[in-house]
Amino acid sequence: MKLFARCSVASCALIAVALPSLVPAHAAITPAIQISSNNQVPSCVTPARLMAYLKRRHKGLNKRFATVAREYKRHGTDLGVRWDYAFFQMIVETNYLKYKTGSGRWGDVKPRQNNFAGIGATGGGEPGEFFKTVSAGVRAHIQHIKMYSGERIEKPVAKRTKLVQDWLLPWARGFNRPVTYTDLTKKWSPNDRGYSNDIESVAVRYRKIYCKNQPALPVQDVEQTASIPKTDETIKLAQVDPKPALAQAQICRVWTAKFDNGVSGLLIRSNRDRMVHYTALEVQKGLESAQADAYIARYAPGGKPIAQFDDHSSALSRAFELCPTG
Repeated sequence: MKLFARCSVASCALIAVALPSLVPAHAAITPAIQISSNNQVPSCVTPARLMAYLKRRHKGLNKRFATVAREYKRHGTDLGVRWDYAFFQMIVETNYLKYKTGSGRWGDVKPRQNNFAGIGATGGGEPGEFFKTVSAGVRAHIQHIKMYSGERIEKPVAKRTKLVQDWLLPWARGFNRPVTYTDLTKKWSPNDRGYSNDIESVAVRYRKIYCKNQPALPVQDVEQTASIPKTDETIKLAQVDPKPALAQAQICRVWTAKFDNGVSGLLIRSNRDRMVHYTALEVQKGLESAQADAYIARYAPGGKPIAQFDDHSSALSRAFELCPTG
């Protein structure tokens, strides 16, 4: 079984381990890199579920990576990239953020580098680039991926992205069609015929666990738990709620949920189990009230909308302001 990519012209992450005797003759079919109307991240893929999936294979995951899935969604959405497959590629590149082979040997890249795709690790012990934060490392990865779709990256986070894009962009634009993750792997790691299959196998295992029997109503997942002050109950819809009052602290949770084809964001507050719950709900334009009512009836009895935003990410950001990581 292969656990890592692989030296290539663009990057080299970690160490290759023993291959099985049979290598697939054809690369797996994977989606286009860029998000479009017919190429969306499935609703069954959420940051919380991705983290749960990651922890199934890495039970000792360092707490410093607790927000990594949320960062993939945030930067992937911002740059218009299929961030779910970027996350799956990260799993292949880092062996579930262990940065070790199956035998326990360290690769050239280390966890403290916040380098999730071996960017700049070109082999021979070269460790590759260092990024100051998890968020910066994720953005560097997403930008590098987007470059492979044929888009020039202005002011890239990674030095490697700036270095290679002048000669890589003509290759990407030569497809005259959307560039897929399979296309990317052939250039990212040309000597590894199974790289695309590795990524797709991670995606398949995820879907088998989390993408069965999806409900008609949106799916929600816990993003984090923290201690916060109580907030004012008298908050009106379409107003950004006031700063939390300095009062008795209580436990809160942030959730994220969406209706298909949702655009704008609502922030819903509810109380249950002696806990405050904030839900960033992605809703369709013109159906905000109806969809909020449907969500509250099913998932948040007694809850109410406390703010409305132009997009879901703004609602989620405000939720985390009210329920900080501490």
